[in-house]
Parts: sequence; C-alpha cells; structure tokens
Amino acid sequence: MMSSPPAVSAEQIKSLREKTGAGVMECKKALQETGGKMEEALKILRAKGARLADEKASRETRQGLVGSYVHGGKIGVLVEVNCETDFVARTEQFKNFVFEVCLQIASMNPRYVRREDVSPDEIGDELEQLHEQLAGIDDESTQPMQQAHMERFYRERVLLDQPFVKDSSKTVQDLLHETVTSTRENIVIQRFVRFVLGEDSKPADPAQ
Repeated sequence: MMSSPPAVSAEQIKSLREKTGAGVMECKKALQETGGKMEEALKILRAKGARLADEKASRETRQGLVGSYVHGGKIGVLVEVNCETDFVARTEQFKNFVFEVCLQIASMNPRYVRREDVSPDEIGDELEQLHEQLAGIDDESTQPMQQAHMERFYRERVLLDQPFVKDSSKTVQDLLHETVTSTRENIVIQRFVRFVLGEDSKPADPAQ
C-alpha cells in the first residue's frame, strides 16, 4: 500500500509562497517532497525558477516600466525593467519588483546589471592585483582563494549577484526568478543610473 505524502500546513505554504512567488500547488508539492523542510523546499523552487527563466530568456521584452526612487533628496535612481506584455507591466507585482530593484541600487550601489557587463580590462586588473597578493603560494592553494575573491568582486559590483537588501538569504537574481515564476513572462533588468548629490557626473579631465 502506497504511503500518502506528508501533510503540510497552510502556514508553511503561505510562508513559502511569500519567499518564492510560486503557486500554492507548487509550494505544497515542494514541501511534501522535502518532508516540510522549508530550506530544502526553497532550493527546489528556486532551481525551478531559474530553469523557467532560462526557458523564457529568448522571448522579446518590449514592454515594462522605468522606475524611480529618491532617498532623502540625496540619492536618486532610475531603472528600466522590461517584460513581454503591457498587462504584466501594469500588475502590482511587477511594479513592486521594479521598486525593489530601485531600493537595491540606492542602498548597495552596484555598477553593472550582470557579470557580462563587467569589462575584461577591469577583471584583468583585479586578477593581476590578486596574483601579486598571492605570490609565493602554490597554485593548488590559490585556486579556491582566487574563486572566492572573484565571487566577492562580483557580489560588490553586479546587481544580479548582490544579496537582496531586504532578505540576504537570496540574491537579486533569485528575486528576478521569483517574479518570472509568478508572472510567467521573461523579465529583464535593462539598465540603471544612480545619482548622488554633489558627485561629479563626468570623469575628471586630466588636462585641467
């Protein structure tokens, strides 16, 4: 006789939905698969969200919103986030996602949207400095140190790699995947600009 799946509470399902944006049945199934273990269920749903985002990545995103946020009259952010349809762009969930991205940029000051945006020269300079610091250490020991260093490098500079400012247990990429899972549309953070009162908007002219 087949055993029935373990019972999960409505409170567990609600909590998982709030963390992932997944549907009720998806949350229930993930919790049943993991025997009610929230962290393991989170991993399952985040992996599904990543796969769904990959599947939709080729779809055109010609709609969306330009979001804005000003903090204390000192820091201002503009961000363009695209989706597939105007219907999704007008939903509260999408608007909230755009706002959360604005808050993230204002708080954490990323320089790039994704890793691919970082220039090869900047990566090369960082690796060169790292190699100087690790000179004299055998290669076998330096490899994991180099990998850990570059992960920190990307977390500091790349928006999607940063821990989400409101919940450091997930990244901005995780938040994006949750929104894709919920809206069932491809979503792209296209570009952003961050202004700080009194900061030069242009690099200094060496001739001056």
